[in-house]
Amino acid sequence: MMRARTAIPWGYIALASLALIGTRSTGQMQQQHGSDQPAAVVATTELPNSPGALLTSSSSAIDPAADDAPDPTILPTRNLEESSVERPARKYHRVVRPYEQAGPLTGFDKIKLSIISRATWGELAGTTWSAGWSQWRDSRPHYGTNGEAFEKRLGALAIKQTTQSFFTYGVYAAAFHDDPRYYIMGPTVKPVHRLIWSAERTIITQKDNGGTAFNWPKLAGIATSTTLTTAYYPTVDHGFGNESKAFATSLATSILNDELHEFGGDIIHMIRRNK
Repeated sequence: MMRARTAIPWGYIALASLALIGTRSTGQMQQQHGSDQPAAVVATTELPNSPGALLTSSSSAIDPAADDAPDPTILPTRNLEESSVERPARKYHRVVRPYEQAGPLTGFDKIKLSIISRATWGELAGTTWSAGWSQWRDSRPHYGTNGEAFEKRLGALAIKQTTQSFFTYGVYAAAFHDDPRYYIMGPTVKPVHRLIWSAERTIITQKDNGGTAFNWPKLAGIATSTTLTTAYYPTVDHGFGNESKAFATSLATSILNDELHEFGGDIIHMIRRNK
C-alpha cells in the first residue's frame, strides 16, 4: 500500500498541471478560431445521430412535409436564440452546443481531449466539491475528517477523475472508434426527449461514422480507474464490494453530469432573465 504522504503531492501536481494545460489550450484555441468570430456555414451533416452536428446552409430549408425530414423531437435544428450562423465547436471540449459544428476526431485528438477537457475551472471545482462532500460524510476514500484528510482526498480524487477521463474519452474511445463528446439537444426540443437523451448517453454513444453503439468506453473507463484506486486508496477501501459500489456511484454521477450539460445552460439563462 502506498503511503498517504506520497499520494498528496502528486494530487496537487495533477491539479496544478490540469489548470496550466487548460489555460494554455484555451489561449491556443482562441488564437486559431477567434473568440467571437463565427465560421463559414457548412452544408453537410458530420454526425447524423448527434443532434449538435445537424447543419444546413443558410440558403436551404427543410420541408416538414418531406418523407426524409428529421423529427424535430429527435434531431433538433440549431438554437434559435443563438447566432443564425453555425460556429465551430472547440476541438478539445467534450460538450458540443446545438449551434456548433463538430469536426471529426483522430485517436490522438481523443487523447488530448481527455486531458484538456479535465483542465477547466469547472472540473477542478467539481473535484474540490467531491472531496468536500466525501470529507463531510467521511466516505470513500477513508482518510479521516481533519485538514490533512481533506488534502489526501483532494489529491486522490483528482487522480481518479483524471484517469477515468483519460481512459474513457481517450484510450477506449480511440480503440472503439467512438465519439467521446456530448451533444446538447437544446431548448428547441421537448424536455422529456432531452431528459431521456442525456440519461442514455452513459450506455449509448456515437460512433465516429455517425452511428450509435453500446458505450463500452464509458464502462471500461470507469472500471479501469476504479481498479487503479487500489494503488493509492487506503486498504479499508479495497475489495470487490467497495469497488462495485464505487463503480455504480460513478455511473450515476456520469448520468447526472450529462443532465447538467443538457439543462445547465437553460438554468443559467433563466436566472439571468429573472434578474
